[in-house]
Parts: sequence; structure tokens; C-alpha cells
Amino acid sequence: MTDTAAAVAELKRYASLIEGMVPADPAFAPTTESATSIQVERGIVLPRVMSHARDPSDVVERLIEVTSTAAIDRLAVVDRAGHHRPVYRPLLAYCWLQAFRTVYETLPRSQFGRWEEGIRPWCDLLEAELGDVSLPNGAIDSGFGAAASEAAWTALALHVAGKVYVRDAWTDLAGDTFGRITRGQQPGGAFLLADPSDNPEPNWYHELAILHACASYAVQAEDRTVAAAVAKATAYHLAETQPDHATGQPWALFAFIWSPSARPLADQILHATTITQPGGPQGVPLMLLADALYCLRLFL
Repeated sequence: MTDTAAAVAELKRYASLIEGMVPADPAFAPTTESATSIQVERGIVLPRVMSHARDPSDVVERLIEVTSTAAIDRLAVVDRAGHHRPVYRPLLAYCWLQAFRTVYETLPRSQFGRWEEGIRPWCDLLEAELGDVSLPNGAIDSGFGAAASEAAWTALALHVAGKVYVRDAWTDLAGDTFGRITRGQQPGGAFLLADPSDNPEPNWYHELAILHACASYAVQAEDRTVAAAVAKATAYHLAETQPDHATGQPWALFAFIWSPSARPLADQILHATTITQPGGPQGVPLMLLADALYCLRLFL
């Protein structure tokens, strides 16, 4: 077997592992939603359409409705436990956009129009919010970690939105944001400049969220500069952090699979996901697995 064939076979193995972890018919229950909040777990629309499961309209319908009945900039995006993280809004939008991109040509005409019109206001909001984030041209302090991870995921969502709506302004804004993130990368590979007094686990969480967005962007945009930054960051995690201590969710899974030397971390993350999700991945973990699988399929 040639080196290329062996590399492809290994990626196929990981894709098969992830496919085996994704439920055939992922369900959603609006357990913590209210008039002023919406659940990030509606992003399971992406694994739904990737696995050709049941009609995703039950998870998408409220996303469409709120664009006309609520001010979405004041709508909190929470998880099923009621927790809010800044990264949740762009993560939800990204999964919906990627799902739309996946079924773009197969949606019934009536649904196509509703999805297209429903997603657009979310993209406009992401553009405005990213414009309000002042990422430095140099090092990004770890105290800015939550905002930096939100910016990375917002840029990733806007990159996909730019492709869906053929809007160069969004893809350019995404590219500029990832350029700032990579220019601020530390010599050792971390994206954030940490202080010795920082609590490592929250900092690692933000590092993983940023790395996940960077890796997904790099492979979708075929951006070699960001891909090189991803390789440096995976080496940093391999040498310096313990991702499974920071989160039980599969953040940055694809990045670690992409780097052969970091695949032991990918195996740890998959194992941690299995342990923390004994009934099968749901919600955010399922969404992150779906994105890792989407990126792997771009190679296969």
C-alpha cells in the first residue's frame, strides 16, 4: 500500500468510527427554550441531513419563525441545561448553514425559499457582531479567549454563508478574521497568550474551540496558512495540554485526526465522548462530530 493510500485508509477508518457514533435518527426536544431563548441543539439539523435521517423541519421551523417574530440579537442561545456560551450562536448558525449547503439542490422549492430567507438575518447579525469584535493584530490574551472563540466560529459560519449566498464580503471578512487569529499565534502553537496564573482548563477549552474552527475553515477554504497554524496548534496540545480534562465534548476532533502525530488525542476525545454520552452523542457533541465527519469526507 502506498503512503497516500495508507493515509486515505486511516481517514476512512476515522470516518467510519464517527459514522458509527452518530445516531441514525437524532432527536431534539426543546426542554429549555422560552420566548427569549433558543437551544443550540437545533444545530442537529446538520447530522440529520448528513445521515439522511428524518425530515429536519421540526428543528428548523422555530429558527425560521424567530426571524420574523423576535429580535434575534436579543435571543439567547442556550444548551439543554440552560447554559449560555458565546460560541453557541455562531455554532448553531454554522450547522444550519452547512445543512442548507448540503441539501441545497434537494430541498423542495417551498422549503428552499423559507430556509434561504430564514438563515439570511442570522448571517447579517453574525456580520454585525464580528464587526464589533476587535481582535488584535498581534497576540490574543487568554482573557479574550471566549470572545476569540466566538469570533473564530462566527468567521467560519460567515465563510459558509458567503459560499451559499455568493457574497464575497462575508468570505473576505472570514479570511481576515482567521488571518488575525493565525498572526497572533504563539511560537509554541497556542492561539492565546496565557498567564501562569490562568486556570488551564477554561483556557484549554477556548484553545480547542478556536482550533476546531480554524481546522474546519482551513480544509473548506483550502487555506494553507491557516492549515499550517492548525498543525502548530495540534503539536502544542499534544505536548502541553490534556483536552479531555477541559471538556467531554469532541472539540477539535478533526484537527487531531488531520495530524497523524496527534491522533492519540483524537482517540482520547472519541473515548471521552463515548463515556460522557453513554446513550449515544446528542446535542453539541453530535454537532461537533458531524462537522468532523463533514471535513473528513472532503478528503475521501
